[in-house]
Amino acid sequence: MKSFDNHGNLVSEINTSRTSDGKTVTTNTMYNTDSGRPIHQNIAVRDSQGNVTTTDVIGGKLLP
Repeated sequence: MKSFDNHGNLVSEINTSRTSDGKTVTTNTMYNTDSGRPIHQNIAVRDSQGNVTTTDVIGGKLLP
């Protein structure tokens, strides 16, 4: 899901996917509305047991 500001610039997006081993990967990426470059990404991985690990990336992004 993508969010845009009043000028049509991309502000953020959230993506969720599942892996073959049952993990759920959710990424939340925020963008600089002036340049369009990613400025922060949060990656949350939930395994089949319900355990969650998170990673924060500042100044870029690791996953789509």
